[in-house]
Amino acid sequence: MSSVVLLVVLPFTGALVALFGKLIRAEPFMSVVSVLPLLGMGALLVVQFPAIVDGVTFTYSLGGWPEPAGIALTVDGFGWLSSALVVFISSMVVLASFSSRRYRSTYFFFLMLLVAGMQVVVLTDDIFTMFVGFEIVAISAYVLIAFDRTDEGLLASLKYLLLSSMGILFFLFGVFLLYRDFGTLSLRTMAEEAATTALAGTTSVHLAVAALCVGIGVRTAFMPFHTWLPEAHAYAPHPVSALLSGVLIKISFFAMLRIVAVFRATYLNDLLLWIGAATALLAVIWALSQRDAKRLLAYHSISQMGYVLAAFGATSALSLTAAFSHAMHHALFKSLLFLVAGAAVRMSGARDLYLIRPIGRRAPLLAFGFVVGALSIAGIPPFNGFASKQLISGALDHHPAYALLWITSVGTTASFIKVSRIVLPRRPAGPALEITNVMTGLRSAHHVPVSEPSPAGAMLHLPVIVLALLCFATGLFARPVSLLLASLLSSTDVGAFATTSTAGDPAIPVTFLSGAKLLGALPVLLLGVLLYLGTTTARGKSLARRVERIMPELRTILLFFVVGLALFAAAAYL
Repeated sequence: MSSVVLLVVLPFTGALVALFGKLIRAEPFMSVVSVLPLLGMGALLVVQFPAIVDGVTFTYSLGGWPEPAGIALTVDGFGWLSSALVVFISSMVVLASFSSRRYRSTYFFFLMLLVAGMQVVVLTDDIFTMFVGFEIVAISAYVLIAFDRTDEGLLASLKYLLLSSMGILFFLFGVFLLYRDFGTLSLRTMAEEAATTALAGTTSVHLAVAALCVGIGVRTAFMPFHTWLPEAHAYAPHPVSALLSGVLIKISFFAMLRIVAVFRATYLNDLLLWIGAATALLAVIWALSQRDAKRLLAYHSISQMGYVLAAFGATSALSLTAAFSHAMHHALFKSLLFLVAGAAVRMSGARDLYLIRPIGRRAPLLAFGFVVGALSIAGIPPFNGFASKQLISGALDHHPAYALLWITSVGTTASFIKVSRIVLPRRPAGPALEITNVMTGLRSAHHVPVSEPSPAGAMLHLPVIVLALLCFATGLFARPVSLLLASLLSSTDVGAFATTSTAGDPAIPVTFLSGAKLLGALPVLLLGVLLYLGTTTARGKSLARRVERIMPELRTILLFFVVGLALFAAAAYL
């Protein structure tokens, strides 16, 4: 049982080690020591795995106080998968961070603090402790986004802090309502009372669930609560962008799944499905209009989370497995894409896709990794994006909203043909210094910052290779991976909710690479090519510039919060 609390204590310990290294002026050595707890966390998860597969749940009561008075940490199948995702992606980001000498003790202090906060969110059974975890995450992410001290990064971090603080106020309002009605902060106790009493059907609880979902929706970044993400992910340090997109937004989504499951809020399913499908489509339109390489990837993070949200709301036996599968696959290929795109930006000193120097010849391994990530997110077989999108297709089962996701797949393919400029050779564009000078002139017109070119760093190759291989392996062996996910999720409270709200067992396809499915991917690919060609015309570029300039004002964003709260609360009565 002590292994459960160590999953939270170890990253906090790493943060303290990093801080100590700054105090004793031994930053390079202590920075390495500070991230070693990630190895210990990985080892603990490996030791727990056989019991978790057998359906065992590990629980640790802090201070020896049992629930509902005390705070419990729980590792079940859902918690294990969430924690493992945090540890793995964080480890890849740490390796990438060591490729640059700019990141020392202060950076690793906040990075390990961020890991600790995410572990608290996914493992706690106490909703107020979840709030504390979210605040640790927010403060750490705020500093990390601004860590490079660029004007764009500082502004993006401030916007993130403002909107996440607004979201957490809604979350706290929901916590207040639940504590008033249930008299406890324990999610496990609330789940038991919600299942045996009429409390879960009251207007007050519906309002509380709506407030919690809106508050978490800001961190998950589904529309219309997404406005902080493009700047935060685009202008953060490159490894931090990979961490934010790869795992941070997933953690908020996993927390929302638990809350929806605890209160049996099946009435939200249709709303989540349509919000997810609309988010996927609208975000890919914005992505396709971008010139900035990292902003394009950031909008795709929003779009792909739309897939995940739609899959969960599909109310089919396959929906939970499909949602978690795509969340996991997205963590792999989007972390990979951000790491390589960041390397390309560093090597060129430019971010504009039309002026950036391709890295294909200078860094072939990085280029290979980017191609794998692009094929994965575009849903091209046999990579993992194709596999999880097949699960989502089965989960929606000809639902009308799937048409929006299909169109989104076309836009995703077109976007990554456009962003392939990062790696594919083309006509020489002159030396990097000339590009930088041109970019300086265009900066005010396109808001694309520039910097001095610098090497990518040899250490970056290892996480890129590992992530690329996993994108291929999880696609090639999609069936056993999906069966394992379904098994781990089925033994949890979230899995029980998915089973009771739908009928049947998850219908995992016998094969993901049949001839019919391979042919089904062909129209998406062809239409994606045509759409890309359309964006290269004068009219297409003009339209892209108009879309790129559309940004809601702050008062409009705040209005979105109120409308979102009303919509989620009203869903119980519609």
